[in-house]
Amino acid sequence: MNAVILQDLVKRFGKKKALDGISLELQENRIVGLIGRNGAGKTTLLRTLAGFLRPTVGSVLVFGQNPFDNIRVLSDIVLMDDERYTDNSDLRVLIDRAALSWSQFDKAMALKLLDYFNIPVKTKIKKLSKGMKTLFSLVIALLSRCPLTLLDEPTLGLDAAHRKEISSLLLKDYVNYPRTIIVSSHLISELEGLMEQVVLIDNGRLVFHKTIEDVQSYALYLTGRRSILEEQEGRRRVIYKESMGEMLVLGVVNDLSAEELRRLESSGIEISAMGVQDVCVNMTRQDEGGVLDVVSK
Repeated sequence: MNAVILQDLVKRFGKKKALDGISLELQENRIVGLIGRNGAGKTTLLRTLAGFLRPTVGSVLVFGQNPFDNIRVLSDIVLMDDERYTDNSDLRVLIDRAALSWSQFDKAMALKLLDYFNIPVKTKIKKLSKGMKTLFSLVIALLSRCPLTLLDEPTLGLDAAHRKEISSLLLKDYVNYPRTIIVSSHLISELEGLMEQVVLIDNGRLVFHKTIEDVQSYALYLTGRRSILEEQEGRRRVIYKESMGEMLVLGVVNDLSAEELRRLESSGIEISAMGVQDVCVNMTRQDEGGVLDVVSK
């Protein structure tokens, strides 16, 4: 069954299109990375899925229902973002609210984790540092165990140790309590071990929706003499180009046959896989060659 179905989704704020014709289907019980540059529309998409925003055009279905202002489905959705806690309540009050809002919320584990992270529950939310507020919000969102869990930049403001701990917590809790988790982030390398699927958006449009394995094999770097690679440039979809004198680096979509790869290697061309982060960055470049290509000319 699909947890999410988007059909020609458009969201405007005045004259600006934050989301532009997105159609997408996400199955239940998957961890999905929602990737895009700042301003790509990630937060708008998550807030629309959470029922906080009404689509301008198109349709949104979460577990077969329109989530906007729909109490029947909103109890199955949690969104962790910076705007959730706008008052100045004690953390214990917010924990009690979470227990009332989500029937599967694990209050005992939440208190245990907050103690582990040295976050006193008698503290008011606005007195927490950015990192501690992020940790608190994450604990609440994960332990709600909602069928659709939406995490918007969940490691923003966390140090490396806490980011690693949160990734381990997310994966362990997902294994024990499967659900659909959509994680938006620009820290792609840290999410790669968690993601089963990648949704890449840019300027409000869907670039691709692929399994992590497909993204990992999606593109190649070809490095070698310009005279050889310029011939390849005209025959391939190039998503990255860097000039270095007589040497050239091309990032190309991987549609080369085994024989073509052998021929290139025998010609002295170095071939390497393009990592997931580089694929996402290069697929959303705003220019053809990028800064490196301009500097090298």
